[in-house]
Amino acid sequence: MKQTRWLVVAAGFVVLTTSHFAVAAAGLATRDLNPILQPIYLPTLAPVKEENGWLLAHSLYITNTFQEKSKNGESLVIDAENYRYELGLSYRKDNWLTQINIPFMANSGGELDGLIDGWHDFFGLPEGDRDDFSKDDINIEYVRDSIVEYSQDKSSSGLGDLSIALGHQLSDGPAYFVGIELPTGSESDYSGNEAIDLAIWVTHEKQIDAEMTVYGLLGLSFPGDDGSLEGLIVDEIWVAQVGLDYRFNDKLIGTAQFDFHSATIEDSDLKAFGNSLQIQLGLGFLQLFENHRLDLFFSEDIMVGTAPDITFGARLIRDF
Repeated sequence: MKQTRWLVVAAGFVVLTTSHFAVAAAGLATRDLNPILQPIYLPTLAPVKEENGWLLAHSLYITNTFQEKSKNGESLVIDAENYRYELGLSYRKDNWLTQINIPFMANSGGELDGLIDGWHDFFGLPEGDRDDFSKDDINIEYVRDSIVEYSQDKSSSGLGDLSIALGHQLSDGPAYFVGIELPTGSESDYSGNEAIDLAIWVTHEKQIDAEMTVYGLLGLSFPGDDGSLEGLIVDEIWVAQVGLDYRFNDKLIGTAQFDFHSATIEDSDLKAFGNSLQIQLGLGFLQLFENHRLDLFFSEDIMVGTAPDITFGARLIRDF
């Protein structure tokens, strides 16, 4: 596990330190959408304009998760469907960058269990113990040393934790960011940890040729110690994202991206709280609407059990 962590971090450093092109709207603003961990602030690749002005992004993620694990005094069940909408607004003034992200999230039993079963069967992906549980129910519970640390058996929804980031891009170089996540969400509706989280990160991209661009993010998150997981969250979480955009033509871009983060819960032996690695595959439609870009993508956990089974995503960006 440690080797995987440092390989991904090293790959991020390679992308971030060897390129000399301006940051643009490359990459997908994806992250681990484990419903227990969503209140934790994990920096992501957000679209950034190359010229002065504004970008407005609407993002929708639908995640279906089934996990059941027990080990060394810990037990975890996640049987849920999560919906997350994010309103993102970014502004560039010369080399200064500002980003605001407002999430709204909902947990439910969902409607996609049958579809996910068919998806896994079609691609030969592991099912785990999905077939042993009722379809389209919600059941989330984390027990540690006989203490119930987290429990949800009813649907919920609410405003999540708003985040604000300020960045500065070096001339023809990387962009450095510092961000804060505010406790606008609520522990009672499972949309926030009622704590202030901080993060720092750097992003960069490199254009290989007219068709291909590589990009990456490397960051460090400092979660606040509050909410339902108070006393259990680690002090620091490494985050890395590395990806490739391939331009098929002036209207279509293909994206492959890897997302990594280090362990989130102190001294846990469960995969869901350890190092996580996912892959995203997507298509970007550049001229579907005037001044808009539409991205459609899905995410799978490469390290099985370290992230939700699958996430379907859509993002609409407007340049103005």
